[in-house]
Amino acid sequence: MSSKTYEEWRATRHLRPGFEQDQEESTDQMWQEIVSYYVNLNRKRRKMTQKQLAEALHISQPGVCQMLKRPATIAKLWRLSVAMGGKLEVNIRFDDKVYSLLNEPLEDETEGQ
Repeated sequence: MSSKTYEEWRATRHLRPGFEQDQEESTDQMWQEIVSYYVNLNRKRRKMTQKQLAEALHISQPGVCQMLKRPATIAKLWRLSVAMGGKLEVNIRFDDKVYSLLNEPLEDETEGQ
């Protein structure tokens, strides 16, 4: 039985059935963990408990836990930001131009329109 080297396996792993779906699911899970980490980090920086956040959202404390375990959406992030006293900003950048997706136009957006 011959075993592949790591380099050989890495070069052909994309040929495995389901590889693309596994990669997408892995990326989604990693994104969710990152979002949850930063939401909790900012909650702690604001010295808010999950119970206080739940009260601001008008849901239960276990509801906050479940909310953080589910996939992140813009709507969820907006609700969490507002409940913590913040403002969610989502921007998209093309080269040196930045466009706001949720808020008032940025300074660069009003030029040339």
